[in-house]
Amino acid sequence: MKLRNKKRSAFSLIELSIVLIIIGLLISGVTGGASLIKSSELRSVITESRSWSVSVNSFFNQFDALPGDYDKTLGTQLGGDNDGAIEYDNDGGVGSGDYEGRNAWRHLAATNILDTSVIYSGGQSTATLDSNALPTKALSSFGVFIPASKVGSAAWDFDYNSDSQNVVVLTGAIGLTASASNTLVNGTVVSTGIITPTDALSIDSKYDDGVANTGSIRAAGPNTSTLCFNSGTYVTSTSTKTCALSFRVDVNS
Repeated sequence: MKLRNKKRSAFSLIELSIVLIIIGLLISGVTGGASLIKSSELRSVITESRSWSVSVNSFFNQFDALPGDYDKTLGTQLGGDNDGAIEYDNDGGVGSGDYEGRNAWRHLAATNILDTSVIYSGGQSTATLDSNALPTKALSSFGVFIPASKVGSAAWDFDYNSDSQNVVVLTGAIGLTASASNTLVNGTVVSTGIITPTDALSIDSKYDDGVANTGSIRAAGPNTSTLCFNSGTYVTSTSTKTCALSFRVDVNS
């Protein structure tokens, strides 16, 4: 009985080439898609920051003062000391040591410049919302006391930096009490990192000067131990989300 020789079939060079091309296309599609998502996320940061700037300008056009700093009662929200700075206020508003940054959101909501549902889950109650303390680290505070961002678990809050700029700060969880020294951008670090230094540099370079501690876009907090920036240079060697970013929102800025 004659045995038949079984021929082994194999891929030809053309077939292998086609397979490699398909694999390459799939890889490029996945990485390209991730890049598009990241770009869209970073653009949303700018869009949101600009919307807060527009809100501040709208409020100023109506009241000739800044939200939070305005010294009159709006709705159930009392005012600040009207010194042109949205800051921790030691002598105005709801008792000694009121935090104007928190009050700014309530002023914007009380005047319908912002939708109250974006910021508050339970309406504007002076008894429950006029607290000197910043939100705790519980993420449920984001979108209740202060507006949440579309970027991860980030949120926005107002502050005033040492160069006399009113800013909104993109920050992660906040866990300290507001005081003259505990602000989001100066003194003891209250804000926490929510984006990487590489992403922060990308935003800063495209829309400002690319330097972490100058211009209208800045990394929040001192340049020690945070690993976000060092002497104005973003530490892009780390992939950890160590940066909070502040954006100037002064009138006509």
